[in-house]
Amino acid sequence: MFKNSFYFFILLLLSISCSKEDVRKDEIAFYHWKAKADFTRSYSEAIKTTDANTVYMHYFDIEPLKEPSWRNDGIYPTYVLKSVDKAYQNLNIVPVVYIANQVFKTKELDVPDLANRITKLVDQISSKHFKKKIEQVQIDCDWTVTTRSHYFALLEALKCKYDIDVTIRLHQIKFQDKTGVPPVNKGTLMLYNMGDLRNNEQNSILESAIVGQYIDEGSTFPLKLKIALPLFAQTVVTNNTKKIKLIKDANRTVLEKDSHFKQINSTNFEVVKDTLYKGFYLAKGYNLKLENVEQSEITASYDLIKQSKLHTDGIIFYHLDDRSLLNYDLKNTIEKL
Repeated sequence: MFKNSFYFFILLLLSISCSKEDVRKDEIAFYHWKAKADFTRSYSEAIKTTDANTVYMHYFDIEPLKEPSWRNDGIYPTYVLKSVDKAYQNLNIVPVVYIANQVFKTKELDVPDLANRITKLVDQISSKHFKKKIEQVQIDCDWTVTTRSHYFALLEALKCKYDIDVTIRLHQIKFQDKTGVPPVNKGTLMLYNMGDLRNNEQNSILESAIVGQYIDEGSTFPLKLKIALPLFAQTVVTNNTKKIKLIKDANRTVLEKDSHFKQINSTNFEVVKDTLYKGFYLAKGYNLKLENVEQSEITASYDLIKQSKLHTDGIIFYHLDDRSLLNYDLKNTIEKL
């Protein structure tokens, strides 16, 4: 009896161990958000380190580029995926379509027609680069109370073609009674780009203090959620008329050594002489705010999610980018989540 119980216990432990390993492989994924989908050594290492097998690949944006007319609604695809390395054919690909909220403010919007146009382009890109139809698609849109009826109608139409996943923002969790719950089975909570770009004392990419304003121990949402976490940095440029421009990455060392810039505090630099920086003209008086995401902020924000009642089933890191991946110890970050 004791011998049989012992063997059963060992088998149980092995089963649990294998189960945890399988879950880990399924729960880590990456976004790819470039028109040219190269597959670099750093991408390969990141995927291998995290046991990821899914890439959420940005296919195109949908934006209102012209005023609607009797000929068309003025809505066009932009930033369309142009090329894909064959290495991605060995991974599970989820196409991502970003739709500007303004699209759903178009007068007399023909939702079924828009759904058909999106479907046609998604299938064309999948066929061209992956030689098959892909069944799951993620729709990325920061909808509002005034646009939800058209947006939700579009989701209903697309559900006839695909298994739909949608992005969710923090305000759509806290104020779900007003913004509504998308008519799909799953979503992805975006834990980045949440703050105020114009606030020079705030990191607009991610601050756990901001997450805490929307998520607490009682927070719930009807959809199963993956959590999207940031692996990127940016420089926020504010000109003399308070207009904002974003520059990829945040290189403190370069600014500290350049006499065209004066350091104001730990994150802000003032342009003291007109100059060119990463291809952008910067005039005297412009402010540059450096935004990096510390591992401690990622883990603190994710802890708030774990302490809530949200039903989560995975993590998607944004995004596959050589410089971004160089700045983060992925293995250590995952261990702390």
